Amino acid sequence: MSKWTDVARFLYGPEFWYTDPIREIYGLTDEQLLWIPEQKSLCILWHVGHIAHRERLHIGSFLQGLSGKIVPSPYEVFGAEWRSADDVRRSIESVPAVLDWVRGVREESRNYITSLSDEDFHTVPPTSGDGLSVAHWLFITVAHGALHIGRIQLLRALIEGTHERAC
Repeated sequence: MSKWTDVARFLYGPEFWYTDPIREIYGLTDEQLLWIPEQKSLCILWHVGHIAHRERLHIGSFLQGLSGKIVPSPYEVFGAEWRSADDVRRSIESVPAVLDWVRGVREESRNYITSLSDEDFHTVPPTSGDGLSVAHWLFITVAHGALHIGRIQLLRALIEGTHERAC
């Protein structure tokens, strides 16, 4: 991988396991996705939705310049504020609907990334916060998602009664 587009496609593609929240939750039930170890915890589904929420904001808004309602109302519960599992339950239609939305966000992101040329990665879109380039935002978003994947892995280990994954 010598080109920016190759790297970005890898990071947002199905081959890079550390950015795919759907892959991390395979086999878990709806109740397990909404389980919390204690009242001040975030549930796995929140982390999954939050990854998509941030990806949609960073790529859709900052990079593509989309405006308006780019995150549907039921999924605003996955924004930057702490939200309880009960808040998540009340906001969403269903767990499968959330997972479909997450898959759609990933597809939109991959479609956008596929459209980029290597030169595009060095541009600073007018809607970019802090004047960051396309490459900066894509890699910040991947790193942010990876942090939440780690939290998903920890919660899953607690649910399953297994050891937390070591790196």
